[in-house]
Amino acid sequence: MKNKPKEAIAKGLSLPRDVVFGDFIISLTGNCEAYIENYRGIVSYDEDTISVQGNHVILNIYGCGLTVDFYSQEAMKVKGKIKRLEYV
Repeated sequence: MKNKPKEAIAKGLSLPRDVVFGDFIISLTGNCEAYIENYRGIVSYDEDTISVQGNHVILNIYGCGLTVDFYSQEAMKVKGKIKRLEYV
């Protein structure tokens, strides 16, 4: 219910949902690369799992040989064999 005013504003101004709510934007290149925007920070990181904090959820990236290729305040790129993405 509390998101209803934001939804109305987004719809009225024709703004994308990710801009209004701060949702993740995830671009996958096959199963070997993930480009993630609108994240707040890295929660945990090892070669099998990378956990990324968003505004409302945590994104877990599961795979093998995962590495953070680069990160900035705006975006990050994860490389390796990506098997599964999961929101918690």
